Order: sequence, then structure tokens, then C-alpha cells
Amino acid sequence: MVRPTGPFPAPKHLRQPPRAVAPRPAGGHRSVVRRPLRHRARVLAAALWTAVVGPAAVAAPPLQSTDPVAQGTAFADLAERVGPSTVHIESHHPSGVSTGLDQLSRDFRFTLPQQREAEESPGPRSTGSGVIIDPSGIVLTNHHVVGGGREVYVTLHDKRRFPATVLGSDPRTDVAVVKLNSRPEDLPVPAAAIGDSDAIRVGEWVMAVGHPFDFQFSVTVGILSARGRRDLTRDEIQDYLQTDAAVNPGSSGGPLFNMAGELVGINTAIFNPGQTAQNAGIAFAIPSNMAVRIAQELRATGRVGRATIGVQASTRSPTADNPRPGAELLRVFADSPAETAGLRRGDVIIAVDGEPVGTDKELRSLVLARGTEAHLTVRIERGKQTLDVQVETRDSRDRGLPGFALPDDAVEWAGLVLAAPTVDRMAQLGVTGPDDERYRGLLVLGVAPASPGASAGLVAGDILLELGGTPVEDPDELDALVGGKRSAVIHFWRDGGRSTAVIGGLERRSP
Repeated sequence: MVRPTGPFPAPKHLRQPPRAVAPRPAGGHRSVVRRPLRHRARVLAAALWTAVVGPAAVAAPPLQSTDPVAQGTAFADLAERVGPSTVHIESHHPSGVSTGLDQLSRDFRFTLPQQREAEESPGPRSTGSGVIIDPSGIVLTNHHVVGGGREVYVTLHDKRRFPATVLGSDPRTDVAVVKLNSRPEDLPVPAAAIGDSDAIRVGEWVMAVGHPFDFQFSVTVGILSARGRRDLTRDEIQDYLQTDAAVNPGSSGGPLFNMAGELVGINTAIFNPGQTAQNAGIAFAIPSNMAVRIAQELRATGRVGRATIGVQASTRSPTADNPRPGAELLRVFADSPAETAGLRRGDVIIAVDGEPVGTDKELRSLVLARGTEAHLTVRIERGKQTLDVQVETRDSRDRGLPGFALPDDAVEWAGLVLAAPTVDRMAQLGVTGPDDERYRGLLVLGVAPASPGASAGLVAGDILLELGGTPVEDPDELDALVGGKRSAVIHFWRDGGRSTAVIGGLERRSP
């Protein structure tokens, strides 16, 4: 993990909190409080117990109270130090519709209501937050802040405003990387120090900086409420930090700092049981380790790897004989990282890197969150033995992408590598199709970066069911079904349900 050094050293009062000293009463004499006999008896009993049992049995000392004035000063100092690295982001969408729908309307020569409104107005504008992670002007934010925007502008803490370019954006993780279009004399810009999000503990103070409801550069504080929150949104790769710092619409993409002034998270989502999206004391952030890794992948390759260890698993529910749940391996694929590490069919994975695993979905989420080429410590139960096995993850989407051999029956269309959804292929990608169409359609084996398929949000493991309202089974019919248009409405299967997308930017070919 590359951790650039930021310009904000931790002040001494953060490394050693000041001790509050009670003032002496008037007259210069300390007040004496006489304890009742029962209190002295308890103290004597505690001393005798310590002498008999030993120091190890003594309870931990109570938490020391913090001087509220000193604590407020610490927060103010922190806000002053981290503020310059935070930014306000504007994303303009002149068409008012997605790129695919925009292209679709042009192909069929009709005008959407949103397009008519766009012709009469400057176009919709959405705003969000971000944080500078490199002095050259690299900004980390959310995909949903800048995704689909044709023009992006970034305002720094000192009110300088720059146009910006989206270097990469991934809807599966909701992470995006933006670069300021600045002059050399405008650089360097203040960048945040990157912290270790694996090291922050539940209960620690954190500070969120963002632009809720466009109130620019607002600061809120709270504590880290929980770690490893998953299955919260439609994002495929999740490993959220939970905080009670106030986060509202407009704060998305903004930074979450620890008390040392280090970036530990990117604020992404909030939970609210009502109909209005507003702070309810439960907010979620992408851990900095994960966000920075994804940013590096987006800058290097334009896509985010889909990690796998090459197994098919099912949930082992707790029983009276064995109350511990886990993910039981039904299959270990040949030449996979799991086979190389010595995992076997029947092994039950109960933890990954010390984090308990209770279901097959939790196992998949943990592996995806760790990323490709990650070294995992996988704890398994094998009969009556409990073993720790080292496994290195691999990118499951490598197969079928440029530079890799395609299966003989696979075709490439719109940047998608498509083939028949055989049992082996679906199991390798961890895909379960619809009961009535399990072996119908075309399975997406890979997605080329910056392709029409990638722009539409398709990922490996999706099953293409219909194109333009016609069921798809023969890959050779794809171009004919498009009919020479530059866009197409598709229906596909993902995560147990049907979804719809529009693929735009297709080559014009004769049917």
C-alpha cells in the first residue's frame, strides 16, 4: 500500500491527550472528601483480592474524561489542517439523460422530454465532494458524483475553480478518480495523508468534510460505529465503514479523517428509514485502503479487477453439534488459487484474514473487497482440524480479455466476451441463473475497459437474455438483432433478478 506523506503532522496534543487537573478551592487548600465505611471496606477487599489472585485479575482502569475545551481545540486544529485537501465537485449533464438513452433517441429520431428541457436550459447540475490524494491534482470521489457527467468542475478550499477530467469511474465499487486541468504554476495542491483504514478501531473519533445540500466545506464529527458492513446497496464490491458523523446528500465522495489527520474513508451512502434522504446517524464510507487501491487500478488499467480464489461454495448453517456457520466448498476448480493452496472439496471456510465468514455470500464479498493479487489467510475446518491456509486472489475476468486466449465458442461484441452459459463457466464465476432460463442466453466472461459494454455497467457473470426485445441464444445473431443501430436495449440477469440497460456507441454494421 502506497501511503504518500501529507503536509499535516500530528500535533503533540493528539499524541498525548492533556490531563485535566481539578482547580483548588478558594483559600488554596485541597478539599477532603471522606468516604463512607462501606467504600473503604470495598477498597480493602479489592486490595486483598489482588494480593491473593494477582494483578492479572484487576479490572482495567476507567476511561479518563477529556477536557471539553481541549477536545474542541483538537477538532478545530484538525479541521484547519485537513480542510485544504477537500474539494467541491460539480458535474453537468447537458442532455439530461444517460449516454445510452441519448444515443438511442438519435438512432430512432425522437426527442425525449429531458432533451427538450436541456435545449432550453443550461442542463442539470449535480454536486458532491472529493479529496485530493496527490499534489499533482488527483481527486478521489464517488462514481455517482461524476458518472455520466460531460463537464466536471472542482473547487478547492481556497475558492480556485478548475475544469477536471474523469480518469476512471467504476459503478461496481462507486469509486471515481478525477484530475484537475490546471496549469503548472497552479501546482502543487495540498493532498491528504493516506491512513491505514485497517488500523482504525470501532469507537475512535472521525471527522467528515463535505458539502451537504451545497453548504460548502461543512465539518462534522462522530465515531466509527462498525466495520465490514456489506449487502447494503447494489454496488457489487462492498466493505463499508459505518459512522455516526452527520452525512447528508452532497457529502458523497467526501473524506473521512481520523484524529491524526489521515484519510481513512470516502463517504458514500446514508441510511434512513423514512422517505427523505437525510442524516439519521448511520452513514457508510469506503475504507481508504480499498478506495486508494481501486483508484490505482483505474489509473493503470481503466478497470477494477474481480477477485476470486476459484471455488464454488454453499452456506453451512449452525447446528446443535457445530454452532459455527461457514462457507462449505462444493468445488475447487483446477489450476485455481484455491487448488494451489491445497483447499479441498468439503473444507468449510470460517474466516478470512481474521474476519468471520458465515455464508457463501460473505465469502464472495470478502474476496472481492480484498482485490486481485491479495494474500489471504483463510481459516478452514477440515473434519476435526482447524487450519490456516494462505491463498492469493486472482482476477476472474482475465479470461477473455485482450492478451488472453478466448474460448473457441466465445465472441466479442460491444466489448463483451460472450459464450454459452455452461455449468462449469457459471460455477467458476459464482453465477446462478434463473430457474427457467439457466442455460439460455449468453454469459459475459469478460468486459473490455472503456468499451460500450463497460459504459453500460455490465460485468463478468451477467447473462445477456434479450436484445431489442428478442431472446438471445446464438452469438452470431447479435449484429443482425441490432439492425445497424448504434445503440440497443438489453435485458440481462444479475444477482437473482432481471435488469435493463442501454448499450450505446456501437459500430454501424449492415444487418
